[in-house]
Amino acid sequence: MKKCRFLISFILGLCLLFSFTVSAADVDEIPYKSYTYWVDYNTNDKTAVFSKPMYEVEKVIDSAAIGTDDKSKLSDVAVFDGKTYILDSGSSKIYVLDSKYKIIKSLGKLEFNGESLVFTDAQGIYVDKSGLIYIADTENGRVIVLNYNGTVERLLLLPDSPLIPTGFQYRPIKVAVDSKGYTYIASDGSYYGAILYSPQMEFLGFFGANTVKTTVLGALQSLWKRLTSNDIKRATDELSLPYMFTDIVVDSENFIYTATGKSGDDEIQHGQIRRFNPGGKDILNASDINFADSQVGNYQYSKQIQSLGCLDVDSDGFLYALDTTTGRIFWYDAGRNLLSVFGGSIGDGEQKGTFILPTAIAVNGTDVLITDGTGKSLTVFSETEYGTLVRNAQLITLKGDFAAAKEPWEQVVSQDINNQLGYRGLAKAYYDLGEYDKAMEYAKLGVDRETYAKAFELTRTRVLESNFYLIAAVVVLFVAAIVVWSVLKRKKGIVLIKNVKLKTALSSVAHPVESFRLIKEKGEGSVIISVVILVLFYVITVLNDTLGGFAFTVFDSESYNAIYVFLSTVGLIVLWTVSNWLVCTLAGGIGKMKEIFIVTCYSLSPILFAKTVRLILTHILVPSEGAFLDIFVVICTAYAALMLIIGIMRIHDYEFGRFLGTTIFTVIGMLIIVFLLFLVFLISQQLFAWLKTLYIELRYR
Repeated sequence: MKKCRFLISFILGLCLLFSFTVSAADVDEIPYKSYTYWVDYNTNDKTAVFSKPMYEVEKVIDSAAIGTDDKSKLSDVAVFDGKTYILDSGSSKIYVLDSKYKIIKSLGKLEFNGESLVFTDAQGIYVDKSGLIYIADTENGRVIVLNYNGTVERLLLLPDSPLIPTGFQYRPIKVAVDSKGYTYIASDGSYYGAILYSPQMEFLGFFGANTVKTTVLGALQSLWKRLTSNDIKRATDELSLPYMFTDIVVDSENFIYTATGKSGDDEIQHGQIRRFNPGGKDILNASDINFADSQVGNYQYSKQIQSLGCLDVDSDGFLYALDTTTGRIFWYDAGRNLLSVFGGSIGDGEQKGTFILPTAIAVNGTDVLITDGTGKSLTVFSETEYGTLVRNAQLITLKGDFAAAKEPWEQVVSQDINNQLGYRGLAKAYYDLGEYDKAMEYAKLGVDRETYAKAFELTRTRVLESNFYLIAAVVVLFVAAIVVWSVLKRKKGIVLIKNVKLKTALSSVAHPVESFRLIKEKGEGSVIISVVILVLFYVITVLNDTLGGFAFTVFDSESYNAIYVFLSTVGLIVLWTVSNWLVCTLAGGIGKMKEIFIVTCYSLSPILFAKTVRLILTHILVPSEGAFLDIFVVICTAYAALMLIIGIMRIHDYEFGRFLGTTIFTVIGMLIIVFLLFLVFLISQQLFAWLKTLYIELRYR
């Protein structure tokens, strides 16, 4: 028994020790998952999917290793020549770390012309190619320029220039200097762009100001307000201003990247990042792209807290953007393709890779550095082997050597099936190698419609060339058969369609006036044919949505709702029929509900034909050739509307003016019917819940 008790105690002890070990290990585990976004995957803007980590935490340099004190607040970080410069705006210091992220020195107690310079609450630091350090001393309205030894060489104050607007507040927050010596200063509260200095420190003006988006409707509304409002109302109007710069960096080609930070509370921001050429023109063309998280899946962050306020660019042109609210880093290539999202955890900061208040980002080679202002730490993310593989494969692809990128992309896809760029890279590689079937296969997997269309076009050309004589023979035989049939029909009087009602339905497209007259006066309309047309209209609509050509169709099986399509097709026609009958009966119309239904369904024939043609041609044409398809559908829809107008006027014996008036009231009636149906549904739902509750009470009593 003693041995048994000892054995049981030993096992329990091991289990307890193991549990403590697992708990300790869990503390060090990264509390987030790396993920990315697939674009054009479905009808949504982008879809979040988990991915294999491309970056992992290499180390966290805490306050003890840096040498911070209680007043410290790490506001910004810069990298030059392998050294890391950390701005401590709380203690007015700069910490310099070597390539191994070991503290070398700290700079403080700056002086200039005998005056002590304190840069408390400074927000930006930058080191140019000559090693000069720039401190954006925000609260004191200046930029301090010093060398590595801590000697202040000059101060950049508010320029004395007529280009500076009256009342302009100079609050530098970020500084960047290109390889030619031009200095760009982003000022807090400035809507005019960055302040630009020449290499000789002459003020040149403002650079790269953001603009306010406007629409025709917005312009008309603004004009109407100016014409109708008084001074008191104008004083209460909110003025739309462009977003301010929150960060500014220079890449290796002297292009300027800017970030605009937090958006308004009533909109999801797009185009948070811009790339300006030396002339001040945005060449990134990303005003419609949301560079931060979408409201998707487990990463659903509200639009109010989105703040993509810090960024940096590495030597390969890869862009790293930091959401200072969620702590997530978004890694983009030079082609605006998202590679990975990593880091994060809102306001946590207790585990590696998370932050309490992330304040800045910098790139050191392939390392990504994040400062935590409140946590007083520097987190170093290093690229994983998988991340390096993706980087190299994408670099080869961006250079246009698609075939050479085939092997790296195969390795990428074998390690992570959720990598969309991998499938797209393979599609381009196989297209470059002339294997168009495989190119189309991988283009479908990676939802790359452009590459698919190119490969499909060449495949179609091959098929047509190899089967040209067979296709020509079929076309000739088909035309000959039509000619022979026409001759025989005219000479022998062959009647193909003997059913009068079917003949009227088919002729309604070519002769709507006569056909609708026959429906009204001779009763040659058919409810059965109308129902068949309506059902076909619903079916062909679903087929267009689900089985259209890949290059033309964006379909999401998870979110597609066939019931909604049924209500928007069959339900809409039934609703129109009932409402029009009710309104026109009161307005002296002589049409019956049956006649209204028949005329409406017959009028769908052009749309049914157009959608059928479109469905077929999307499997034959490529998007560059199929631009006319939507125009064709619009034309057929307009003709269907004309048929409906003729039909309703004919069966009700209306003139156009009365038709127009009753149509307006018909639409109003449709809205009322929908409202009443919705109200009945809610009441029925509440009644059912009450009966259920009553039944439960009676059962237990």
